[in-house]
Amino acid sequence: MKIPAMRLEALKEIGNIGTGNAATSLSALLQTRVNMEVPKVWLVPVENLEKALGELDAIRVVLYLKVEGDAPGKAVFVFSLSSAQAIVQTLLRTPEPPDLFANELAQSALQEVGNILVSSFIVALSQFSGVNLQPSVPALGIDMIGAMIDSILLEEGKIDENVLIIDTTLTGLEGVQGSFLYFPEGGALDKLLGVFGI
Repeated sequence: MKIPAMRLEALKEIGNIGTGNAATSLSALLQTRVNMEVPKVWLVPVENLEKALGELDAIRVVLYLKVEGDAPGKAVFVFSLSSAQAIVQTLLRTPEPPDLFANELAQSALQEVGNILVSSFIVALSQFSGVNLQPSVPALGIDMIGAMIDSILLEEGKIDENVLIIDTTLTGLEGVQGSFLYFPEGGALDKLLGVFGI
């Protein structure tokens, strides 16, 4: 999908604000310097989301929350299993990667990290647009990415035709990558960017 240049620049700026907020908070939480970069920002039609997510039967770690306010939607941060394990291993100072399926402390730590990451991008959306947004408490899922996204899409609320995806790379934690996805309800993304006539 071709995105108008002005809209793409606006989305990149949202990504930069979100990663700046998240990196500052994560650095404090992990007690190590973390930087986040945004290699790619894109809008993907819902019907093409499967291609954007890759193998739908791949196990992923998903941190999900609902967004209320003047431009509601659903927000998700997706990690590979190895990326999530690396973050939790750093946070808990464990010698080996934790078992994310069985270790409740690791799951709790991931929820805290997810709260920071997803909320940082929601705050960025709100700051950039001036539109009031309020994130809920995040939920954690570890399962096949296709099944988890299907569950989110089937929840109550009409989703817009496009999904905002902000890919991120963390430096300071080797090999850690993730993606922020925002599923705006009908018209919400236009409302966020329409403040600037884009």
